[in-house]
Amino acid sequence: MAHKAATLDDCAPGTVLARAKAILLDSDGTLVDSTRSVEASWDKLLGDEGAGRFEKHYHGQPARRVLRLAIPEISEERLEELFSRVEGYEIASAGDVEAFDGTARFLSELEKAKAALSRECWAIATSCTRPLFEARYRPLSLPFPLVLVTADQVTHGKPDPEPYLLAAERLGVEAKDCLVVEDAPGGLESARAAGAFVVSVLNSAGEGTVGPLADLVIPSLADVSIEAREGELVLLAR
Repeated sequence: MAHKAATLDDCAPGTVLARAKAILLDSDGTLVDSTRSVEASWDKLLGDEGAGRFEKHYHGQPARRVLRLAIPEISEERLEELFSRVEGYEIASAGDVEAFDGTARFLSELEKAKAALSRECWAIATSCTRPLFEARYRPLSLPFPLVLVTADQVTHGKPDPEPYLLAAERLGVEAKDCLVVEDAPGGLESARAAGAFVVSVLNSAGEGTVGPLADLVIPSLADVSIEAREGELVLLAR
């Protein structure tokens, strides 16, 4: 039987959806809407290279992996050149990035939970490099994670589980005791391979695409809240 994710259908406000020791979050497509910046930057680069356009399944994957998918015959030297160019395009257009509805409140709730638990309990694991992440995230004045895993800190990016395994390790917990919030298939695969409880937000993909990879599918972070209870984090329907 095919895996079927749970949804918020018929869940009353306050319904407990999941419990975890820590929450690991993707950024682009989950916390912030960078779609316009990403697709415009990549369409420009790939168009200039005669390599078509940015495809939907590229979302959530590290830039070097996208380059290898889009231009299979690319040399390492050329890859690094194009990587620098597209990251420059994305940083230059970071002003187009906005936080999704519910992001600021959800992160503030995590900060309150952290204080209640007296320990770090959340992290971000992104396919961006640190400079690109900061260019997009800092101007939004959102709570900044003390545990941050970026593409330049791992050997194997999403869909490999390494980013989420490393984030969990830095928080001092096992990935199987974490809840991951993601949006793109590559990130969902990464979270599932890490052994976490996987929550998919439908910000950039249809339920039919991500449902088989998730344990729970929610419309957005605006539809859930987080609390600290009895030493752990509890995800609730709103």
